[in-house]
Amino acid sequence: MISFQQALDIVISKTQKLRSEVTNIKQALGYALAKPVVALEDHPLYDLSAIDGYAVRHSDIINAGETNPVELKVIAKIPAGDHQKIQLKEGTAALVMTGAILPGGSDVVVPLQYVHSREDQIKISKHLEPGEHVRYKGSELRKDDGVLETGKNITPGTVAMLAGLGYPSVHVHKKPRVAVVTTGDELVDISQPKTGGKVRDSNAFFLAAALQKAGIESYLIERVPDEAKLLLYAVSKSIESADIIIVTGGVSIAEYNVMGPIFSQLGVEQHFLEVAITPDKPVFFGTLGSKLVFGLPGNPVVVGLLFYELILPAILTMMGRRAVYLQRVTAELESTLIKQPGRLEFIRGYLSWVGDSWSVVPFMKQESHMMSTFANANCIIVFPASKEKLEKGDKVDVHLLPWFYD
Repeated sequence: MISFQQALDIVISKTQKLRSEVTNIKQALGYALAKPVVALEDHPLYDLSAIDGYAVRHSDIINAGETNPVELKVIAKIPAGDHQKIQLKEGTAALVMTGAILPGGSDVVVPLQYVHSREDQIKISKHLEPGEHVRYKGSELRKDDGVLETGKNITPGTVAMLAGLGYPSVHVHKKPRVAVVTTGDELVDISQPKTGGKVRDSNAFFLAAALQKAGIESYLIERVPDEAKLLLYAVSKSIESADIIIVTGGVSIAEYNVMGPIFSQLGVEQHFLEVAITPDKPVFFGTLGSKLVFGLPGNPVVVGLLFYELILPAILTMMGRRAVYLQRVTAELESTLIKQPGRLEFIRGYLSWVGDSWSVVPFMKQESHMMSTFANANCIIVFPASKEKLEKGDKVDVHLLPWFYD
């Protein structure tokens, strides 16, 4: 049996980035950059006004004040996008809009509230320093400056940056195709009654939703009874069509390890089967070439926890993302927790900002079949393997679930 950290390290070490492709930035949201992005030109490309106001020469207003206003002649009005070639001479000014190119000779923009205007004459009653309210050429970026690094997740802000830089398309890593096979004679569809020990197949719906939340739309979902031939066919078909295969149920370290022989028959190389975690320790991970195969217990909570702690980092690594783990914070524990030492335990909890720090409340019901607490949780509390007790008031590591900010 290996530690969870060892298991995670093995998974990441066996995960390869998918090849890159070029995509239009309109379709790039959620992908990761496969090549760095550099500025194609200075940004801004010209000296621009940062506000609506009057572009003037600093030397003309150096003595301006409320009791000593300076009078200037307005020789032009310059809207944003206008490229008039105007040169300010001594005693002149130009009305400029936000984003307008500044006329030659100007080095400061005076806000409208400090200006009294009458026809083509203005009086300025405020002294400003050179450069105030000016966006100088190249002040944000110089040509060939690095802007976005490889592995950067493309967000709406990234798309706006790419558009502003003149990139209609970018190189991104492909997203993995994921296949999900839920197994068990006890599983029925959500529309069927739970009779004779049957249970509704929540794992299929959870994994479909979790993959969608992660931006993965290319997935297959199949429910299969505990029949060796059907399982062999379903997993074989999944391996052929997908980059990552997730099988729930039929994984055990005892005689009920239905999936182990099937994985072996298909040529999947096993890397681990037992992980020192609670809830549940039978967790299969293997590879077939560059394909990743995960075998999880059928307990819905275990599936949820392991998806976010073990499988999602592999998905994001395959996508070329730099940040692949759940966001982590330190919080004050609001109630005492006790367990046996030797296994890492993932505790469902609710995290909130109280006063000036994070506070986390663990749910009382932590059994592996209780999805109600997973549905209401917004975080995972990490109970270290070496600990037997965490006291109320202790500082604990907390992983934020992807819907924390929703």
